Amino acid sequence: MAVPILAYFLDRLPFGNTLKGISQAGLNELMLQSEASEWHKYAISNRKWRRHACTACRWLKNVLPEDASIHEPGCGSAANLLWLGQQGFRRLSGSDISVNALKLGQSLASLLSIPLDVWHDDCLNPARLPGELDGILSVNWLYHVPGASLGDFLARYRRALKTGGYLACDMVTRRYDHSPGNKWHTWDKALPEEERRPSEYTLRLDEEEVRCLSCRNGFAVVRSTCFTLCRPQRAVYLLRRVD
Repeated sequence: MAVPILAYFLDRLPFGNTLKGISQAGLNELMLQSEASEWHKYAISNRKWRRHACTACRWLKNVLPEDASIHEPGCGSAANLLWLGQQGFRRLSGSDISVNALKLGQSLASLLSIPLDVWHDDCLNPARLPGELDGILSVNWLYHVPGASLGDFLARYRRALKTGGYLACDMVTRRYDHSPGNKWHTWDKALPEEERRPSEYTLRLDEEEVRCLSCRNGFAVVRSTCFTLCRPQRAVYLLRRVD
């Protein structure tokens, strides 16, 4: 699918991607109360630069009406869902394995007066999965789970989508396989080799593989883009459930 040059650049610019109404002091206080990982503070404060997440959210916003139901497995502190809420969406839900991150997300939703339903769950094998969804958002988590399979994920979550519903996701590309130190955890590259942890990017797929898995599991790739200059390199996909 050809993408207009303006859309290409909008995916790479930070405009309109910041969560409004959250002061640094307020965020610091909620971080202490929830005991969420410091990473969530970074992700919220620097959201506008996290292009893979922002682009996936904006693509869903562009194809779904405001009364659409959207679910995000692996939602963390729900920053992406809250951004969608600030765009007018009100039927938002999410799940995550971190109770503290969910507590932070609930506090932020209350602060911003955005209705949000979040719960603790294993997002690879969810005990609770909504049905008849219009949209699913899945960014920045699947490729961190050892043994995770994109095909299995698509097969499971396809059942939760309406026919014609959309799923926006991101994936680390195999180009990262050729980066120095790619097999080690990002934060450990300066340590002696015997002290390093394995890479946190455990699943890496190129576009052809994503398209093939999508087709096998009842999805059509509507749109894709690759952020070639980021490390690791990530691609974003908008999939549509087809029968």
